[in-house]
Amino acid sequence: MLRQKLCKIGLCVALLALMVPALGATMKSEISELDKIPRVHPEYPVPNEPNQVFYIERSSNSNTVVYSANLASDGKLNRDEPIIGYWRWYNVDGHKKDLNFAERMMAYGIKAVKHDGPNGAYSFKLAAMAERTLYIGQDGKGVPEVFGKIGNRWAKLSYIYLEVIDKGLLPQVPSLDIYGTDHETGKALHEHIIRN
Repeated sequence: MLRQKLCKIGLCVALLALMVPALGATMKSEISELDKIPRVHPEYPVPNEPNQVFYIERSSNSNTVVYSANLASDGKLNRDEPIIGYWRWYNVDGHKKDLNFAERMMAYGIKAVKHDGPNGAYSFKLAAMAERTLYIGQDGKGVPEVFGKIGNRWAKLSYIYLEVIDKGLLPQVPSLDIYGTDHETGKALHEHIIRN
């Protein structure tokens, strides 16, 4: 309740700024190859949005941040805004909700979009993972996808799972898991990142 009041009076940015170092801090990373991409919370709904490229789930509840390709009328990625992120509030009724200013700036927003990736892809970063470059492009059939490195392997991103400890005023993110598919082998890949 207190956190909601603080957010309403503009201190949400400060709270998120204190939360973000949990993701940007020194991290220990472990990579593994899996038979298939698992569902950390099988009871959570899996988003299925038009042009969806990946999503972020959290341990705290089933509300999910969905990222979708923003296509122009010619079917190509929109040069000014090739990817957009928004909430699906599954914890309520599944309605779509825009990210607020603090969420865009400090946590789930898209930063540094440049048309400099391989095969005409755009590079970008998530606000809370500024050390990691991701790319959005279209495969040979024009289907949008997000890809990046998992370990030293190029992978198509599936989803990110955040372990959230939601106690007191400052939520903590002690670990996160990145799931994707190796571009060359088709094998499922998992990166488990722990905050040091």
